[in-house]
Amino acid sequence: MRLSRRHFLALAALTLGVTSCGASAQSWPDRPIKLIVPFAAGSFPDIVARVVGEKMAAGLKQPVVVDNRPGAGGNIGTEAVVRAPRDGYTLLLHTVANATSKGLYRNLSFDPLKDLKPITQLAYVGNVLVVSPSLPVSTLSQLLELAKRPHGLTYASGGNGTTAHLAVELLRAATAANLVHAPYKNFGQALMDVMGGQPDFVMPNIPPTMEHIKAGKLKPIAVTSARRSPLLPQVPTMAEAGIAGYEVVSWNGLAAPAGTPDAIISRIHAEAVKALSDPEVKQKLSGQGAELVGSSPAEYEAFTRAETEKWTRVIEQSGAKID
Repeated sequence: MRLSRRHFLALAALTLGVTSCGASAQSWPDRPIKLIVPFAAGSFPDIVARVVGEKMAAGLKQPVVVDNRPGAGGNIGTEAVVRAPRDGYTLLLHTVANATSKGLYRNLSFDPLKDLKPITQLAYVGNVLVVSPSLPVSTLSQLLELAKRPHGLTYASGGNGTTAHLAVELLRAATAANLVHAPYKNFGQALMDVMGGQPDFVMPNIPPTMEHIKAGKLKPIAVTSARRSPLLPQVPTMAEAGIAGYEVVSWNGLAAPAGTPDAIISRIHAEAVKALSDPEVKQKLSGQGAELVGSSPAEYEAFTRAETEKWTRVIEQSGAKID
């Protein structure tokens, strides 16, 4: 069969593209890798990115440079990754915010499920329901009984769509308890007010509460992870406290722009999993109350889809919206 000049040129271009892609994957990385964290320095995602990124850099023999781009609930940093070249040199510190954004934002300029390629879940940390020591409850059932009062109970959060907000909305959906949301712009102030007795409770990530729990200024009632937290081994899970199937964790992982070559994704995955097995990484992150994971790309993609479906349902039921 004889090829026309047009078909010959098209075939040559396709062959050249495949060859270039393979060569690029084989030589990757030959320059520093940018890891965009869509939250502020010092946050839990930022800590994970820096601890894991440092170990990955040793294996990749190239720096992994953390770039904090906070704002819009993680959407600013995420969009920067979505719009980046699909060459493995720009990665996202992927978080639970990427699973809640589809339900919270009506006008997203990207689709977190279609425009990102999940690589691996790195770690997660649970939340904890805490109250002021002055509130006369020690168990979740006692708290829910108190919520039957005509005015119910008020709970604080760092704003609409945060895990501290949605974790309580999931509890409300499971129990039909009368729980009134009091969103704060300053989460530190929210914690202070709960310590003072009003609002009644808050359900934040565990690490920021530990200092106050140890000082006796906050009383832990239950943790939201499927297993008890190593930081609070004496505190029951929500499931143990009577809410079957309840689980909320603030998770994070690595993702790349969709279309990044599979060979590069495999290399990133291998180095990330190797980093998670490093004793120093384990020590640093477990000290933050983190549980390490290291899932496969397929497992992580299935997990993120399930989380997106779960939180979209909760958001629709609660009516929570940001724009």
